[in-house]
Amino acid sequence: MEKSRFESIGACLPDKIVSTRDLLAKMSKPQNIDLEGLTGIKERHVRVDGEDSFTFAADAARNCISKSQYDAEDLDVIICTSITRIKDNVKFIDEPSMSYYIKKRVGATKAMHFDISNACAGMLTGCMILDNLIQSGMVKNGMVVSGEYNTSVAETALKEIDERIHPQFASLTVGDAGVAYIMDKSEAEDEGVDLIDLAAVAEYADLCMGLPSEKSKGLAMYTRTKEIQSNFRSRFPQFVDSVFQKNNRDFNPDAYDYIILHQMAERVTEANLNALEEHFGRFMPPALNSVEEYGNTSSTTLFLILHNKLKEGVIRPGMTILLISLASGIILGCLSLKIGDMKV
Repeated sequence: MEKSRFESIGACLPDKIVSTRDLLAKMSKPQNIDLEGLTGIKERHVRVDGEDSFTFAADAARNCISKSQYDAEDLDVIICTSITRIKDNVKFIDEPSMSYYIKKRVGATKAMHFDISNACAGMLTGCMILDNLIQSGMVKNGMVVSGEYNTSVAETALKEIDERIHPQFASLTVGDAGVAYIMDKSEAEDEGVDLIDLAAVAEYADLCMGLPSEKSKGLAMYTRTKEIQSNFRSRFPQFVDSVFQKNNRDFNPDAYDYIILHQMAERVTEANLNALEEHFGRFMPPALNSVEEYGNTSSTTLFLILHNKLKEGVIRPGMTILLISLASGIILGCLSLKIGDMKV
């Protein structure tokens, strides 16, 4: 069966880095919170004036194109999956779409363009859509891109958290980033997307909500952290099992060199790995993490790790990687990927 593949990947990170200690020092009403001890997050990249969702996405797209065999005008489609569609520092872009502005910035004159929104599973959802477009022959190639100015919710939380247990606590774990990747049809049998699927458990949609603050003019994120983590752990191992069964296969952890799970906190990742091992009765492959340096970069998280570990040479051609998305909604995603000549 012909497969689509990841042809190239690029990223953009703001230069400014803020430690967890320095972040908490900015709280209007300081709380006795050991955020680093609870989450494992030591620092995160944070935007400065002139940087926003659009600049991160556009710069990641240009970085990706610079590594690709394709020029911008060769792209058939651009799919933007940002949650935080902020442009010109303060404008939340709804229409025209963010993908339109990215298309213009990079010079992808022939490309179709559209936005999708699926919380932190956005880039994985974009992959599934683009994989289907390539498999059907509707396009030969395309780009999925996301830029996240997440720290807007952290800025609100710093002003509004007034007790140790607060629904905006998770907002202090986020960081900013942009990632883009180009996919096309694989010319080799031993590379590309092996399987991909997503599912939503919409009854839990209100466990994590992003909306205008209830107290100020800023954007806010309200999360019932324990409940959302409990429901993730109880449901996603069965989801992974069902994805493989639907493809007439049994899940074999030994077939994978690494696993990448959505990054929220070190303890959460460990608990999620334990849930997989308990469900399947098998040890999982080594997990690749980034939360210590970057925090939770929402829709870009899985692919930021993929980019960085390719660049570092940890992930190499011939390896098989399992990516699992755990997003508010609740949205579960699973991507099995064989690495080929992916340029980074």
